[in-house]
Amino acid sequence: MKNLITLLFLLLLISCATAPDQNQAIITDINDFQSYLDIDRDDLVAALKLKTAPLELDIEEDSTRIVQMSRLAALNNQLYDVTGDIKYLEQAVSLRENVFKKTVIKPESSRRSLAQMYIKQHRFKEADSLMKSELANEKQDQLVKFDIAMELGNYTEAEELLNTLRNLNDYNYLIRAAKWNDYKGNLDDTIRLMEKAMELAEESGSENLMLWSYSNIADYYGHHGDLALSYKYYLKTLELDPQNDYALKGISWIAYSNDDNTVLAKQIISKLQSRHHIPDYNLILSEYASYQNDEKQALQLRELFLEETNKPSYRGMYNTYRIENLLAGTETQQKSGLELAIIEVENRATPETYDLLGYAYLVNKMPDVALEIHKQFVQNKTFEPLAQLHLAQVLKRNDITEPVETIKKELLEARYELGPVTYKEVEQI
Repeated sequence: MKNLITLLFLLLLISCATAPDQNQAIITDINDFQSYLDIDRDDLVAALKLKTAPLELDIEEDSTRIVQMSRLAALNNQLYDVTGDIKYLEQAVSLRENVFKKTVIKPESSRRSLAQMYIKQHRFKEADSLMKSELANEKQDQLVKFDIAMELGNYTEAEELLNTLRNLNDYNYLIRAAKWNDYKGNLDDTIRLMEKAMELAEESGSENLMLWSYSNIADYYGHHGDLALSYKYYLKTLELDPQNDYALKGISWIAYSNDDNTVLAKQIISKLQSRHHIPDYNLILSEYASYQNDEKQALQLRELFLEETNKPSYRGMYNTYRIENLLAGTETQQKSGLELAIIEVENRATPETYDLLGYAYLVNKMPDVALEIHKQFVQNKTFEPLAQLHLAQVLKRNDITEPVETIKKELLEARYELGPVTYKEVEQI
């Protein structure tokens, strides 16, 4: 009897240390990051606003003061990152546009800064046009041109630019080479390159480079299934930047998708939402509600997301998420989703945007059109799990069953990345 009790106790310990649906070890522990959730952001916001006030007065007195404009643009950009208030991003872009117009001598730096702000607003074609100037030939220009080419789906141009930048001891080259390999589906090489970049960042002692490295490699480790490492580097990100909401959002996803701890996952996102006002959080909470079979709340949160992101100030920043959620709605919304998918492909013709367009045709009962789009622009051109799921659904609807089982087998390994709700769609293929 004593041995039986001991055995039952051991089994209980094991069950408590594994995620119930996956036999995966539970990774998150609120004690690791509770202090970061409790941080009050009001003092930081107040300090940033205090710095903007004298700069605004200087510019009112003399509208040609481009140094003050640049500083104010940077502060507004930081305020957007900290608060999520879209008005700060609009102000930052407007200031950068004025700086560029008024910079007569060596405008290279102001051109790059404006292009990067356009990228942030998803104004990729405008950024591309800006950087196509014959004067934009410095190394820093080439790096920004690569970023834009990847966003626009101009992969031949991106590869040519990357080859001209090749230097395995250069941080900026390595992080872009990692992005290129991720696009090609070479995740092992992506991680190897990011690990090398992280080493260089640590050797440099640059906090900004280390922050970027830790948060991005945490993402890549998650895609690779190395969730303990992913969690470790999200925590390292928070050690350097206790205000880093991106890392906490990543931890929330681990709690939800791996640990099956939706209570903790919601607790994290709800806290972030209270201090960082971006529409993303309603979308994440909607998924969590759906997982808990609360479809009424899930629908309300999706509608809130769609209402917020329909404001002109967001431009096309949330188009892909809007498309996905419109296609999950009413027949009228599904038609709107298709219209927006056509616009998004015009904005940037990537395999991922074509995937959404094909899927939109599928949802709108045009499976033959969906098939042609996926065969031409998606199949063997992207390895993103969601695009692969849509491809399988399009093939199946067109009675092409042979490749579907292969795709399904691969997607059954992508539960963490897809999330439990979308994973149910995989199981139903």
